[in-house]
Amino acid sequence: MLRAVLRAVRSPAAAALLLAGACHAAAPADGAAGYSHAIQLSVSKDSGLAALRLPQQVYLGSRSAALDDLRVFDRKGAAVPFALLAPPVQTRTTVTDLPVRIFPLKSAAGTAADAAGTRLDIRTDGSGRLLSVASSAASPAAAARETLSHLILEIDGAQDARGVARPVSALRFELPPGTPSYSAQLWLETSNDLQHWEPSCAAELSWLSNADAETLSNSRMALQPTHFRYARISWRSGTPLEFARIVAESASTAEAAPPLDTLLLQPSVAKNGDLVYRSSIAIPAERIGMAFGAANAVFPVTLGIYEPVPSRHRRHQPEWRFVPVLNTTFYRISQQGVERMSGDAAIAETHTDTWVAKAQQASAQQPALRVSWTPSTLLLLANGNGPYQLKFGRAGVQKAALQPSQIAPGFSADELRALPQAHADLSTADAAPGAPSAPAAASTESGATGRTMVLWAVLLAGIALLAYFVRTLLRQMNGSQQPK
Repeated sequence: MLRAVLRAVRSPAAAALLLAGACHAAAPADGAAGYSHAIQLSVSKDSGLAALRLPQQVYLGSRSAALDDLRVFDRKGAAVPFALLAPPVQTRTTVTDLPVRIFPLKSAAGTAADAAGTRLDIRTDGSGRLLSVASSAASPAAAARETLSHLILEIDGAQDARGVARPVSALRFELPPGTPSYSAQLWLETSNDLQHWEPSCAAELSWLSNADAETLSNSRMALQPTHFRYARISWRSGTPLEFARIVAESASTAEAAPPLDTLLLQPSVAKNGDLVYRSSIAIPAERIGMAFGAANAVFPVTLGIYEPVPSRHRRHQPEWRFVPVLNTTFYRISQQGVERMSGDAAIAETHTDTWVAKAQQASAQQPALRVSWTPSTLLLLANGNGPYQLKFGRAGVQKAALQPSQIAPGFSADELRALPQAHADLSTADAAPGAPSAPAAASTESGATGRTMVLWAVLLAGIALLAYFVRTLLRQMNGSQQPK
């Protein structure tokens, strides 16, 4: 082969042309043509940035595990900058109202400041639940002069069903009937044993009503989420008042995972009896399950994939080994009108174009395989030349997606979640099969082999061209050194 190349490059012009042609064949142009799938996108005219949750068709038609073949073009065929963003885990806050039991505490007029140190008569049951709270008056005459000075609060439901204490994040107050307006400054102390009190916070409460019976109120005392069972309220300013109702708020925050996409794969039976499911290499499978057509089925199975093992000899075909991903039992059982079904199992993110199910015992069951994943979000920089086209389905191209910080610099996670959504017209998309067929895979492999041969030809042509130039230079040097 080297001799043929040397004969082809006897002249520098022919060698340069051969080298340029080989390089052009080895690096195909990354234009709008050559992609097997296209989806038309519409973006609002006043949106510089838009977001799109990648449709399932993208994962079915892409030829790259990392979605490297995704491209966005405008109506003139120019490339549009875009980025892929993993949807962030969102947090959801739930507020639970906890009832509060109120125990008024009275003290002699003019001694409200010393009521905290007054000896209290406290009656509780065996669980610590308050029955009554009263101050011990010095004399009957002093008891007659007592007025409201404090409120002792007991938080009901301070523990959840698991016995875990609920943190209290706020107190909400309601005025008694017939009190349209009120304002006061309250001081809150907390305790868990009615003996030791810790200062917590102060708040200004106010209710203001007009002639139309409309009320403007600030009736909520916010505090740092704290675990306590009892509270004591005193007045720094304003007239002490026995509120009609006090409610404690307990806020809990939980993570809410983004929604998943699900694909149902039908099986085919291999020669050795294994069930084979054709998928797409672009799907990042996170959860996996099985769907049965029969009413009662139990299917102990090992699910996995095949990975190539390089052979020691270059001419030999690579060997394959089975890599288990999940070993479990899927089932569907109907018992006395109640149906029990196995749920989907979480797995490490897995990319494969073929799933294999090895039954642990002989079975006639051929359940469908359910694969779920979290689709990425496409961030699109709209440059005004819409409508746009999202193209994919091309092997051997380099990644074109930018980083999210390069598309939306300075945008926070909340701002990215609030971006306007692009509209994807899925009716314009070419039909995407559930997985590339065997001929398609073969053509991809032959294409890769062809590109490898072209690269070897380019390398050999470069070596031959370099040898030709060196040989010509040496001849010129030898000719100049001969005596005239």
